[in-house]
Parts: sequence; structure tokens; C-alpha cells
Amino acid sequence: MERLRTCFNTIVIGGAAIGWLFVSTLVAAPFLWLTSSAKRDRAVRKFVYIQSRGIVFFMRLASNGLCVEKQARPEGSCVIVANHASALDLYTISAFGFDNIIYITKGWVFKLPFFRYVMNGAGYIDAEKTSPEQILAQCKNAVEKGCDIMFFPQGSRKDPYARFKSGAFYLAEQLNLPVVPVAITGTQKMLPAGSFTIKPARVVLKTFPALYPKDYDGELGHLHMAQAAKKQIMEFFEKQL
Repeated sequence: MERLRTCFNTIVIGGAAIGWLFVSTLVAAPFLWLTSSAKRDRAVRKFVYIQSRGIVFFMRLASNGLCVEKQARPEGSCVIVANHASALDLYTISAFGFDNIIYITKGWVFKLPFFRYVMNGAGYIDAEKTSPEQILAQCKNAVEKGCDIMFFPQGSRKDPYARFKSGAFYLAEQLNLPVVPVAITGTQKMLPAGSFTIKPARVVLKTFPALYPKDYDGELGHLHMAQAAKKQIMEFFEKQL
């Protein structure tokens, strides 16, 4: 039965999800192009949010249940950090209502034919081609426009237990922004790294209360904040296995 469900998920639901991404982009592209240049990046980010909510809908259909547990978000901009074990993780953040996000991501995503135009149009940042000083400056400018900043601090989907790199937390410290930890569980079973089959799995998404830089003083404060975020996320991740 599970094999049949996996086949249905992959061919029918997966095909519908890819179709949604393709058709919605074709429909939205002329409107985004006609948007004034000053507002276009915000419009593209809103479009990505809408697309992502669509993918979460298809994930719900393919899952054995999709649960979202969320805390009240801080006022103003924040840094969002999440564990990373599946290509689906990018879309799940929309389930929490974050609709104006700047993603800091690896350079290979910007090379994908379909995604690179959206990535560039939304103002996302290539972590491999952008110096830390430039990332800080661009994020400061984005925060002034009301954006949230999104990191997957593990940096790779291959090892769900990889250490959390401290860059996101250093940036939060420098810009005095709260950090919202996000736990993503079940996507590593639904669509594992390197796989193209969509298996039925229970997906649980959870945000934790924000962490504030002022509570982590000293030169190593951002490292301690990273450890606190990872502890919360990974303990929840392991409970759901």
C-alpha cells in the first residue's frame, strides 16, 4: 500500500506541484515585470510566498498529516533559522505566515534555469559570491524595508545532524534582531536528499519562542545563541522520529 501511495504521490501530486510552479510563474511573470522597479522585489517575494503555500497544500495531500505549531512572532524583522534535510524545507516556511523573506543560500540555486530569475528578482543573497561585509550591508538594507532574513545554518541537506554555523546568529547580533528557531520534521522522510520519490510521511513544523542577542552577552554570545537554537530544534526533531 505504501509503495502504491508513493507512486501516486510522485507521479500525480508531484506532477501537479511542478505544474503549479510552472503555470503560476508564467501567469505572474507579466504582472511582476510591469510592477515598478522600486516595488518589484517585494512583489516577487510575495509571489514566492503564494507559490510556497501552494506547495505546502500539495505536501498536505501527499502526507500522513501535516501539523503546524507556531508561537507568536516578534514585532518587526527577525532572523529565521531552521534545520535542513529536504528540498521541501524552503517551502514549509510559508506555513508560518512569513511572506517577506530574504533567503541567504548557496550559489548553486542561482544557477538553476527556472529558479535563478525568481531568486535574483526577490533580492535573495548568494552566500558564496557575497562577502560577509556585503551580506551584512544587504541584510541591514532589507531589514529597513521590513524584511525577515532566513538561514538554513546547517548548510546542507545530506546530514540532518550537521552543526549549525554561526553566521546567522552573528548577523542577528550585529543587527540586534531576534532569532526565531524553526523545526522541520518529516520532510526528510517525504523527500530525502538525492531522492525524486515522494513518500507518505507525517510532517510537523514548529516555531519556538524568539531568542534575543541581549540575552547572550560576550564575544561568544552568538555561538551560545546558535547552540541554544540547535538544542531546541534537534531535540524536537528527534522526538518526531
